[in-house]
Amino acid sequence: MKNSVELKQERAGFITEANEMLELCKNETRNFTSEEQVSYDEKMSKIDELKKSIEMIERQEKLNAEIASKVVAPVSNEPKEVRDFSFFKAINDFTNGKLDGVEREMHEEAVNEARSAGRSIDGLGIPSFMLETRADVTQGTSGIAPKNVLGFADAMREASVFNRVGANILTGLSANTTIPVSGHSTVAWKGEVAAAADGGDNFDSVNLEPKRLASYVNISKQLLLQNGASAEQAIIRDLGRATAQYIDATLFATADSASGVPHSLGQMTTGSFTEAAFSPLASIMLDFVTAEQTLAEAGGLEGNLAYVASPALMAQLKQSAQVAAVNAGMQGSLINGYPTFFTNGCTKDAGVSADFFFGDFSKLYMGMFGGLDIMVDPYSVAINGQTRLVLNQYMDWGVSDGAGFVKATSVLA
Repeated sequence: MKNSVELKQERAGFITEANEMLELCKNETRNFTSEEQVSYDEKMSKIDELKKSIEMIERQEKLNAEIASKVVAPVSNEPKEVRDFSFFKAINDFTNGKLDGVEREMHEEAVNEARSAGRSIDGLGIPSFMLETRADVTQGTSGIAPKNVLGFADAMREASVFNRVGANILTGLSANTTIPVSGHSTVAWKGEVAAAADGGDNFDSVNLEPKRLASYVNISKQLLLQNGASAEQAIIRDLGRATAQYIDATLFATADSASGVPHSLGQMTTGSFTEAAFSPLASIMLDFVTAEQTLAEAGGLEGNLAYVASPALMAQLKQSAQVAAVNAGMQGSLINGYPTFFTNGCTKDAGVSADFFFGDFSKLYMGMFGGLDIMVDPYSVAINGQTRLVLNQYMDWGVSDGAGFVKATSVLA
């Protein structure tokens, strides 16, 4: 089933077509022909059906966001060729120039996918569909989080926040991607015959362009030869955690990123406020409540709402919850009823202050372009009996409305 964004776009298309039919008849000063009337009625019926579907999907997406912190192990239903894929075997075969079997098929798929995106695979390729094969429906409008048989997704799900907070994670993109965003129209009371003011239809867009995220890991040749499944998973999980933590550190920074790097959420956010003066067990919780008020006043208190905060705030939040009234403060992983995630990606000034975000993460779009490009280098660390793997992943992110987020700094002392 399509997600709410896709359904809204489809509904908007029918609305536009129906309006064009009406405008045509107005310009030609005539009524619908019998065929046009049937077509118009069908479009209106479809518009009503899609409205009901959108309401149902949006409700489910909101429910998904409420359980975003819960991880349920998916049933393994990946195709047989994916289950048979061995990461270590692919590395060994590629190094020895005899890549064959399912490993060769997956590499060729990655090469073709990269070619369609206008770039090339310089090493061992892993196609993007392997990042989606075992993807289950999770929080976020797109409902897709990268999750693959190699363990990348498992590691990132366990250690990261960006793919659990309710963002739209789009995998398998092959070209620059534009996501249209509707503008904010205005209305005003007018006299009986006064001219109406231009309400404005300033449409915007989220533009995703591939940006390179790279890392490397050294693996002993003895370990490659032993080809142990547990060792294979351990290495990939460790690399996945490191990659995920770096994504979090870039995304949830308050200051902007360096040139050529996706903007931080702190840079894209327009809502902020002055933090309260420090008061033990009170000021930090007050800042969180003020963040909700700030977002509500901006008209954004809906969607996949969640907190993302520095762990430095955790002690004050939990202690304040112990002295707060029932149903107030922090209960489990919820603050005032909203899912809360802690990550060191949110910056802090040790012992002085720490940052947090509150907002509608369905307005955050993250795109993964193509599959993984793994350069197998058997020479750089050969003196140590190791093979170096250099990984390149292309991705980008953006928000559809910066006013949908509030950023804040809480004083710690």
